[in-house]
Amino acid sequence: MNEKLSVEELEGRWENALLSTDKAVVAHLPVYREIKKLAADIITKPLDIEDYPATAERLVALLKTIGCHAQGSIFHFYCDRVSPSSICNLKFLRLECRDLLSHLEAFDEWRSKKSRLRVVK
Repeated sequence: MNEKLSVEELEGRWENALLSTDKAVVAHLPVYREIKKLAADIITKPLDIEDYPATAERLVALLKTIGCHAQGSIFHFYCDRVSPSSICNLKFLRLECRDLLSHLEAFDEWRSKKSRLRVVK
């Protein structure tokens, strides 16, 4: 797969991923918040090696809940990447969670820019 895409094609794919992610978040906002919290906890808090498989499976279950029908969404992409069958080491799960959170941060920024609501202080 040595497919070369233009910048416009890559930007189009990213826009489609953001739109698909947005639909999933609108449908499952509490799950989205839980994913962000769990991923942040995995990165910042100690996790016993015995708890690693259950924690990873919990994250996968949340990703499947929000993204199973959201083909092309950020959640769909990370579902297999954080699975215990794909990651053999806890430090790699932390790296994937850090990457997931950076994508979700970019999504949140995109979402706030497209919103017409503004915070007035």
